[in-house]
Amino acid sequence: MSNTTETAEADTGQNISFSVLRRDSETPIGPISDSEILQMLNENKLSPEDYVFFDGMTEWKPLSEVFVIEEQISHFVDDGQDKGRVGHIFREVSNILTEGDDIYYIAIQERAGILSKAKAGVVLTGKYIFIVREIRTGWEIESHQWQHVSNTLMRDEGKGLGVFSVLLDLEKKIDVPHIPLKQLRRLFQLSQEMREMEVAMD
Repeated sequence: MSNTTETAEADTGQNISFSVLRRDSETPIGPISDSEILQMLNENKLSPEDYVFFDGMTEWKPLSEVFVIEEQISHFVDDGQDKGRVGHIFREVSNILTEGDDIYYIAIQERAGILSKAKAGVVLTGKYIFIVREIRTGWEIESHQWQHVSNTLMRDEGKGLGVFSVLLDLEKKIDVPHIPLKQLRRLFQLSQEMREMEVAMD
């Protein structure tokens, strides 16, 4: 899967800033972040035909060319996910997917875990389960091939949230808590289907 923006981060490792020029305006707005642009697109405050520019580009380009991610991530927010965070995680995982692999679902923690200040995401693709966490230096992406996933489990932890667990090679268990139950149920259902497909292919 190709990159969904021309670049995710500047060479310094800091998130880049964008300027946006509406078609009916002569004055750009900005600097704004990619998540703010995605939110404005979602709220119809910007059009995909409006123009965007950031350092490193040679010319202004339509948002639809630079932010094709906006259309793609709309498929992953039906269960109440934070669209901005889904966008960040979608981009990070898309950048490392192998050819022929696709993202099927993204779930986002309602609140961060005890040891993290940022909400983690669970991403299901045709070949992997990814656990994605934002850290001070960028993103930490933990990947597990379906062939090593012995089982997936879900547990209600109360207050509309639950824990998604991944059992690897019948030995190691990874827990991702605080996932809204609606997302948790879909995550569990899809992960079980992916496991069954993997078993059938063996």
